[in-house]
Amino acid sequence: MSILALPPSTVRTIGASQVLTDPIAVVKELIDNALDAGASIISVELHTNTLDTVQVRDNGHGIAPQDRALVARRHCTSKITSEDDLSGIGGTSLGFRGEALASAAEMCGGLVITTRVEGEQVATALKINQQGELAGQERASAPIGTTVIVTDFCKANPVRRQIALKQSEQCLSSVKLLLKRYAFARPTVRLSLKVLKAKNDKGNWMYGPKAGGNAEDAALSIVGAACASQCIWSVVELHGFTVRSFLPRGDAAADKISNAGAFLNIDGRPMNSARGVAKQILKEFRSALTKANARSEGVKSPFLYMDIRCPDQSYDVNIEPAKDDVLFADPGSVVEVATELFHSVYSPAGLTQTQVADPNGRMLSNQIARPQSRAVASRAGFGSDTEQEDYSLSHRRDIPDTADTAFRVDDDDDSDLDLR
Repeated sequence: MSILALPPSTVRTIGASQVLTDPIAVVKELIDNALDAGASIISVELHTNTLDTVQVRDNGHGIAPQDRALVARRHCTSKITSEDDLSGIGGTSLGFRGEALASAAEMCGGLVITTRVEGEQVATALKINQQGELAGQERASAPIGTTVIVTDFCKANPVRRQIALKQSEQCLSSVKLLLKRYAFARPTVRLSLKVLKAKNDKGNWMYGPKAGGNAEDAALSIVGAACASQCIWSVVELHGFTVRSFLPRGDAAADKISNAGAFLNIDGRPMNSARGVAKQILKEFRSALTKANARSEGVKSPFLYMDIRCPDQSYDVNIEPAKDDVLFADPGSVVEVATELFHSVYSPAGLTQTQVADPNGRMLSNQIARPQSRAVASRAGFGSDTEQEDYSLSHRRDIPDTADTAFRVDDDDDSDLDLR
């Protein structure tokens, strides 16, 4: 769909209460745009002070020539045409307001968007002014896709700029955590972070999945094999929701799963686990894990990966400027499905009523599924010969306690970071 200006009634419905407030928000919005454009490779480059340069490059389908004049105009978007489209947007598009690039242009000293679509011989560099208007364009050398370069961010707001400079180190860590969340949400996409003008490359990070990568690859890259070896897969279908989770076993070693963090997605959209349904689910997870394993009671930020696939029109995503929380029509049902999954893994009573796979992938004959649901719990973690559904573990056998050398893994403790 082409980029179009939204009608005033829709603008009032979706209007966010704030513009981009920091470099983290800029990176998030640009990653959303890249994923919506079908990108399989996204590269982020940030100046060490997080303000001088914010660059996001992708290999998506690019911006069509007829859309380029409106690309940074406020409330112009290709994702929806009216507020009626909001109820069905779900996971089909991460963005929809048409505010990100306009806000970036307003807040920065310079905005250049270089883009190229299939069939074009060369790319076009678009220079955007502070009003979000196309101020000039020229031919450029670039592959198919889009590169957005924001320079001198927060130039228009000296107070916010000063605060951002003081928090630059924390901001870089938060951007890295943000990329990790996207790696779990979109495990087939290659993601990287490069810190410009840094004294060393310790701040750089990369997630490089193999062809057809999945959440296993993300887990090995992000939390490491030592943590992943303590975890199992579980899948539950109930009330039209499908919840897939990679979570610690009931007997998991507390020191191996601590400080790894929680990664929750709704239809491929990374969620902020500090509020809403995600917060409730985490509370249920901690309770179930502690009851199953008393040693985990004092564990700080234990690892959890959960992907929730939802029925059409079951939630509203237009409730938060950052679009990292959703409002469910029936939040109790979502929490119930997640609780069912935790019960199937951790509760002795739940295990007697749950389909459990043996090491050969066969369902044990003396187990039955709960009514109106399907629960599958793999009793083996990483490093086993278990093959179940689309979570094949065969390519990860005999994994040592050190991280897979195919990935660049860091030992950062992300548990105290807050992604707004």
